Amino acid sequence: MDEKLTERQKLVLNTIRNYFLDNGYAPSLTELQQMLDITTKRGVVNHLEALEKKGYIIRTSEPRGIQVVDNEDPVYEYLVGIPILGYANAGTPLVIAQEENLGILQVDPNLVDSKENNLFALIVKGDSMNLRSINGKDLQEGHYLIVQKDSEYEDGDVVVAIVDGCATVKNIKREKDLVILYPQSSNPMHRPIYLNSKSDTLINGKVVMVLDNPNAN
Repeated sequence: MDEKLTERQKLVLNTIRNYFLDNGYAPSLTELQQMLDITTKRGVVNHLEALEKKGYIIRTSEPRGIQVVDNEDPVYEYLVGIPILGYANAGTPLVIAQEENLGILQVDPNLVDSKENNLFALIVKGDSMNLRSINGKDLQEGHYLIVQKDSEYEDGDVVVAIVDGCATVKNIKREKDLVILYPQSSNPMHRPIYLNSKSDTLINGKVVMVLDNPNAN
């Protein structure tokens, strides 16, 4: 495919790839403008439009919404694009829950039994759920979790919960006025979290699938 690109387009594409490998997310327009010494953001956009037209990248309307397409794989329009919105704390919920833009997972719709706009992905951080598996995959650090928003859940399901503004992924159990978020880990340091069912805890969604991340350390 490289013979279809101009030398300048090759430079832009390689800059995006290298930035993504170094940082785990795509560069912004401003960062590309500075790295490539392009006078205007419009000039950057022109290069991105050319790369997208030739099938080397996919762009979304989100900030940093650039995804590099594998040179060996064509872009399939039928794939579901699931946004990666941050990290799931499989440990103590210390990191403030906030939506990030870490790229888009391209997933065959036959693998996910849900509407595209009802799904998002998170990256596992920590080991409090490393003995739990979904669809045959363990919730190991670095793996992707596919989460169904506002889904019905039952005792024993894995959920993403917001506790005091911080996100955590745990098994859930309900007892009268009590909600228990409990780990499933080889690390004995992890303990359940006990919450009043009337507290401000938000169950943000149910984990419906775990996917390997070949780039995880």
